Amino acid sequence: MASDSRSLTDPYQRIREFGERELQLVIEGRWEEVAKLGAEREELIARLPPVAPQTAREPLEYAARLQLRVSAELTRSIALAREGIGRLDRGRRAAAGYAPPAAKRRKLVDAAG
Repeated sequence: MASDSRSLTDPYQRIREFGERELQLVIEGRWEEVAKLGAEREELIARLPPVAPQTAREPLEYAARLQLRVSAELTRSIALAREGIGRLDRGRRAAAGYAPPAAKRRKLVDAAG
């Protein structure tokens, strides 16, 4: 992350820092913190002028590259989660095959209805 004093006042450097932090959080699987960081970034972006100054180009391009990496990590995490859910589902079905048959239900209403 940028450590100069400019990062405290330059919102475009903060966006860059948000991207760096988000990537780290996604890699670590810290989903609640990812969501919180996303909300903070959205608040910052909402306060930006409609047209960024030329000085914002580098931090915004860097943040865009980071976002591609974040998207790739999220895709990987989702694939791993789906794989885990699939294993659980297969295991549950396999275990169900060992369960004793359900007891025959007693009719609560006679044949007359």
